[in-house]
Amino acid sequence: MTAAPPLRVLHIITSLVFGGAERLVVSAATRLPAARFESVICCLAARGPLAAEAERAGVRVESLGAFPGLRHPIAFLRLYRLIRRLRPDVVHTHLQAANLYGRFAAWLAGVPVIVATEHNVYASKAGRYVRVERQLARRTTMLVAVSEEVRRFLSGQLQLPAASIRVIRNGVGEPIASEEGAAAFRSRLGLPPSDVILATVASLTVKKGHEFLIRAVAILRDRGVSCSLVLAGEGPERSRLESLAAALQLPTRVHFLGAIDRPADVLAVADLFVLPSLVEGLPLALLEAMMAAKPVIATSVGGVPEVVVSERNGLLVPAGSAEALACAIERLAASPDMRDALGRSARITAETAFTEQRYVDALSELYAELASASLHQSPRL
Repeated sequence: MTAAPPLRVLHIITSLVFGGAERLVVSAATRLPAARFESVICCLAARGPLAAEAERAGVRVESLGAFPGLRHPIAFLRLYRLIRRLRPDVVHTHLQAANLYGRFAAWLAGVPVIVATEHNVYASKAGRYVRVERQLARRTTMLVAVSEEVRRFLSGQLQLPAASIRVIRNGVGEPIASEEGAAAFRSRLGLPPSDVILATVASLTVKKGHEFLIRAVAILRDRGVSCSLVLAGEGPERSRLESLAAALQLPTRVHFLGAIDRPADVLAVADLFVLPSLVEGLPLALLEAMMAAKPVIATSVGGVPEVVVSERNGLLVPAGSAEALACAIERLAASPDMRDALGRSARITAETAFTEQRYVDALSELYAELASASLHQSPRL
């Protein structure tokens, strides 16, 4: 008996920069069983540094070279033609722009299965986008949310029953630091041996709340708590945040690393992982820190409380409060035993429910389920 050909899955995303959604796309494309799935990634704009990683694993990466939309209709035509040429069984879109243009192009091209993942709580999304997405939802085979909170929010925003949205939680692999080692990394940054090292990995945008963490470091300094903050990530807020750190006289206590390709290197030097976000879906950086057995302090937003149970495997604080962050950091800085206990519990949580393999398995099951169901339905066009 001849084996069925693998399902061709086309992932569409803005680009493959260093970000949570982008890394999930590469994980899925490179780890789905090759006997069952053939993965291709399409970047709407620039390819990004993670494209090379995907290609080394044998995954084809396409780029439109321009952002689709009213200003670049040719780019949308390229996307449509790419989909028609590849003839995927499944198109899976990620993040706002790809969810919009990718789904529309896939529908026009007659793709049998269209999946869209919502990675965050986008409360400030423009009304015109919401109206368009409500229409696109009718032409989407399955909407996926990365957490129950994202599903709840998306259900209300798109006026859909929550049961029609599938929750597939993010997952991460084992963090592996480079050969440089934590000690060498600490020395290169000039981190004092006696300091408690705080770390966070996130794009430098307003919604990530870095300002409150930097202000918390100033509060701790004034209280005599010796700590240094390592910020990994790049973004439009960098200049403003650097100016804030300078104004608060923190030149030797706050370190901006820029974009990094190995978050594990940052985690290796960290005594505490702090995520001060104002909004979240289910942050990959948080899961990676927990997998690395780091004690975590995070704001109680989005899907974070679905992962972190305060006092059990981390500490939760309200968003937008430098004082709350400072108090939580001061508490853990003073108690190595508590840090160790929370770190061990965090690792157990990550190993139990948030592994990369669980994530890939859930996607594999979803694709197979939807593709099988589509065989018994009439064509879209």
